[in-house]
Amino acid sequence: MKKIVIAVLLVCFGFQSIFSQEQLSLSLKKDSDKTVNETEHFYLMEITNNAKTNLPFSISTENTSCENVSPSKQVLLKQNTLDKQKTKALTKMSIEPGASLEFYIKISRSKNTKLGTWNCTEIKAISNTGQLLSNPVIIKSLIPDPKNFN
Repeated sequence: MKKIVIAVLLVCFGFQSIFSQEQLSLSLKKDSDKTVNETEHFYLMEITNNAKTNLPFSISTENTSCENVSPSKQVLLKQNTLDKQKTKALTKMSIEPGASLEFYIKISRSKNTKLGTWNCTEIKAISNTGQLLSNPVIIKSLIPDPKNFN
């Protein structure tokens, strides 16, 4: 009886690991080259299709709460998803099995954004029906106050 229970548990865990694996892998390939006091930053991202089929998707970028940062020290920033040449906005995309695609996330702030604050942007791939297809990536940005520079 113990052997049957153990076998059933192993099968359940096997199915869970198969179905919980993300179909797309999202990663930050290159951080922004600009100094923190710039109002625009570009982040090179890469997404890889781990599934066995062509997957249509879009990239979702959202302001999210930063861990260990007081809500009063957080601000909202603007995000855009751009192609590899940084010339056009990307909305709906598709990627072949085993292939990878590079793109940029542009995070920008207005000149009057409160200084000495933080922003966290969550980036993830979602299906046309809103289903999560990738791991989320968080980019944490500082909006520095020049008075605190030495």
